[in-house]
Amino acid sequence: MRDNTQVLKTFKVKKIFSLDFICFACISLVFWIVMLYTVGHSINHHSHYDEHTLQALAWKDGRNYLHQNLSYLELAQYKDKVYISFPPTSTLLEFPFTFFFNRQTPNTIVLLITTWFAMLFSFFILLKLTGNRILSYLVSFSFFWGSTILYLSLEGAVWHQGQLFGLFFAVTAFLILLYSKNPFTLVFGGFCLGLAVGCRPFYLIYTPLFIYYGYKRFPDFRTIIFILIGGSFPCIFYGIYNFFRFDSFFEFGHKYLSWSKTLQHGVFSFAYFPNNIFHAFIQPPIWDNLKNILSFHGAGTGLWFSSPIILLGFVFFFKYFFSKEKDITLPEIIFTGGTILVIWFLLLLHESNGWFQFGYRFSVDLIPILLFLFGRTFRKVHGFIIPISQFSIIVNIYGALWFYILRL
Repeated sequence: MRDNTQVLKTFKVKKIFSLDFICFACISLVFWIVMLYTVGHSINHHSHYDEHTLQALAWKDGRNYLHQNLSYLELAQYKDKVYISFPPTSTLLEFPFTFFFNRQTPNTIVLLITTWFAMLFSFFILLKLTGNRILSYLVSFSFFWGSTILYLSLEGAVWHQGQLFGLFFAVTAFLILLYSKNPFTLVFGGFCLGLAVGCRPFYLIYTPLFIYYGYKRFPDFRTIIFILIGGSFPCIFYGIYNFFRFDSFFEFGHKYLSWSKTLQHGVFSFAYFPNNIFHAFIQPPIWDNLKNILSFHGAGTGLWFSSPIILLGFVFFFKYFFSKEKDITLPEIIFTGGTILVIWFLLLLHESNGWFQFGYRFSVDLIPILLFLFGRTFRKVHGFIIPISQFSIIVNIYGALWFYILRL
C-alpha cells in the first residue's frame, strides 16, 4: 500500500514548483536582470559603497577595524581606530564572497538575487493568507517593483544592503511563522528576525507582534520561549561585537560618524520631524527645467506618489472598523498598529530621512508588515488594485532610471 505521507509531500512539492510559479520566478528574474543592465550595471558589478566588504576583509585578517578612513563612506572613528557604523549581518553575507573575489565582490547581484527570493517568499505568504494565486502573484510583484525596493536592489551599496537584507530576513521570519507545523520551528523564525535586526535595528520592534502571531498559531508558552531563544543568539552577538568596538553593547557607531558629530540636535530629534513628515507623505515630484524631465527631491518623495501600492496595507484597519467581517480582532489591531506607529515615529526622527534617494527608502522597514496586512485584508483582485499596481510599477521603473541615469 502506498504511503499517504509520501503522497502528501509529493503533492506539496508539485504545488510549490508548479508551472505557473516557475514561470513567475524565471520571468521576474529576467526582468530584474534586464533592469540591472538598463541602469548601466552588470551581473559582476561591485558597488564602491562597500563598507561590508571592507569589514569582511578585516575579519579575514583577524581585525574588527579598518586601516583607513575613506571620506565617501560612513565610517566611525572611535579612539584611534576606524570602524564601519552599520550592524554586521550584511557583512556575514559578504564574507564568503571575499574568498573568491577579494574586494571586488559581486555585491549588486547578491543583493538583487536576495531581493528576488524575498519577493518569491512574499508570494507564499500572500498565498497562505489569501488563498488566491493570481492576487498573490500580482501583489508580491507589485510590492517589490512598485516601491523603492526596485531602485535599491539595482546597486549593492551599504545603505541598500541594510534595507533589503533586513527585508529578506523579516519576510523569511513571517514565512516560517505561517508555515510552521509546531512551535519549535519558530526558533528559526525568531533567528531570522534577529538577523533582520542586524541589518536594520528597528526590526527589534517587530518582536511583540511576531510573538502575538506565533502564540495565536500555537497557544503554548513554549512558543514565546522558542521565538525569544532564536532571536537572542544574533542579538547577543551584536551586543558583544559592539562592546569590543565601542565599549557599549548598544552602540553601532553612528554617533561617532564625522557628520553626526556636527549635528546641533543629534542623529534623532523632534527638530527633524516636520520636514521628514513632509517628504515621507506629501512631497510631490518636481520638474527639472534644466534637463526638462520629471524629477524628485533627494530628501524623499511622498509615498502617495512613489509607492501607493504598499499603502493598501492600511486598508486592514478600515476593514476592522467598517467591514461586517469580524476576522480581525482588537488585539491584532493594537499589535499591528502599535508596531507601525512606533517604527514610523522613530524613523521620522532621523536626521537624514534616507537621503539621497528616490521615494522614501525608510518605508522598506515597514513593507513586511504592510504586505502581511494586505494578505489579511484582501481575498480577491479588486478593480482598484490593478491600476494602483500599474501606476506604482511604472513610477518606480522611471524612478530607478532617474536615480541611476537621468539625474546625472
